[in-house]
Amino acid sequence: MVPRRWTPRRRRRFGGVATARALLVATVAVGFVGAVLPATAGATVRPIELRAPRTSAAQEAHYLTDVAQADTDLIPYVNQYGNAALRGMLTDGLAFCAFLVRSGNIDGALVDVAVGARADEKRTHLPLSVHTFNTLEALALIDLCPREQRLVPVTVRQELQQLTVALRSRPSASVTSPSG
Repeated sequence: MVPRRWTPRRRRRFGGVATARALLVATVAVGFVGAVLPATAGATVRPIELRAPRTSAAQEAHYLTDVAQADTDLIPYVNQYGNAALRGMLTDGLAFCAFLVRSGNIDGALVDVAVGARADEKRTHLPLSVHTFNTLEALALIDLCPREQRLVPVTVRQELQQLTVALRSRPSASVTSPSG
């Protein structure tokens, strides 16, 4: 097949369409990048990858035990949905830690986790109450990603310390870590 030459007539006929398409693609690309990445003057901005913290099975079991102690409303949920419930709670806590690192602030992390939980609720059946989310996120900061407490306000850190003391002074409830 012989490539067609761009004659002056073809340029006039198709050039405007090609230019409009290129302009549209460029506008959409710039709009997408601007919406996804934060605006910083004069700095090169790279998207930050979302990574969950590395945890041990012992940390995960400790987290689930603390969740059972702190929010007894979750016990019927765990009894009904079993390992799916445990994985859902663990995933929520780890996602919160990852979003906290990525956003650098607690408000952004809470919003991102709530949006994700809402989208995933049909699979996990995680109760969508504020109390449940507060419990899962607070205990994630205590058990799954304690180093990230530096990213939350001092008043929140003080409340986390009080919660830690209260949990350690109670007898342990037993919750097993999800398998699989």
